[in-house]
Amino acid sequence: MPRVAYDDASLTVWQGADALQFIDGLSSNKMVDMIQGEVRQTVFTTTKAKIVDLATVFHMGDFLAVQLHTSQLERLLKHVTPRILDQKVTIVDVTSRNQFCIEYGIHNTNVGQFESLDGVTHGHVDERYSLLIASLDVESKPTVDQALFHEWRIENQIPWNGFEVTGKNHPLSAGLNQLVHPAKGCYIGQEILARMISRGRQGKKLTRVENNSVDEKFITTQGQSHSLAIIR
Repeated sequence: MPRVAYDDASLTVWQGADALQFIDGLSSNKMVDMIQGEVRQTVFTTTKAKIVDLATVFHMGDFLAVQLHTSQLERLLKHVTPRILDQKVTIVDVTSRNQFCIEYGIHNTNVGQFESLDGVTHGHVDERYSLLIASLDVESKPTVDQALFHEWRIENQIPWNGFEVTGKNHPLSAGLNQLVHPAKGCYIGQEILARMISRGRQGKKLTRVENNSVDEKFITTQGQSHSLAIIR
């Protein structure tokens, strides 16, 4: 199956008895019921429900491995660190020790789980693709370029960091509805997202469109014949 480099990925280690509860209280998906061996995505949001970063959380047992994005890491840490207060949570950046790829065009039957194969951790985050993380001494090379991957994303209407998933959008408009849990405790930005859902008024929506069919300013990922756009 094709693999593409995930150049903007970063990896952090979250340790401490309160780490999972801490993430749950700051992000949109329900996280507190995770167990060892599970992988789950969630979105850190601002008080105005705008995206801070999309996180992929691997429950490793004694700690959480949290894949974030290098371009957003400083902003994310500034967002969460002041909120630790007296909670038992420490965060360490281990990005420099790892490499990242996306394997796509697959048919995952074990979404929500991760496994290690030949030194590569496969996080099955979606039926159609997995996140691969390996140390630098393990061979895990990409097989296709970014253009082919983004054409596949457009065809399958999959939002991505830096394109649809940005600080300009909230999770619903970016196509991350499945990561906004409908019944969980309070978190930053919850009231706004809950109001949008209950009233059926989320504003803009991620849509696959034919090229030249909408104003260029709404285009988030440009393809050869179709594109992704966030429009009302």
